[in-house]
Amino acid sequence: MDDPLLTRLRALFDGRADVVEKRMVGGRSFMVDGRMCCGVTAGGLMVRVGAEGRDAALAEAGVQPLRMGTKVVEAFVVVAPEAVTGDDELAGWVRRAEAFLGR
Repeated sequence: MDDPLLTRLRALFDGRADVVEKRMVGGRSFMVDGRMCCGVTAGGLMVRVGAEGRDAALAEAGVQPLRMGTKVVEAFVVVAPEAVTGDDELAGWVRRAEAFLGR
């Protein structure tokens, strides 16, 4: 997968020993301390916000539920690429996912 968003995520996590990139969920995912944090799918940036953070995330522009077939994955959302064009926006979503993971 060659995607500008993936390249930006790799740069954001560069040098972190606690982060591993894996192929999963139809794209590339980043595991923090062995737990899925975020990743890139065909739809954009996949972010783990937890069921409790889902409604607030979905209220933001360019955010929709993560769907696996017909099933909605409650703990994740997908942020459209145009909603994370800046590095600050991307870093903010990653911080949100890491906060959910307790980091």
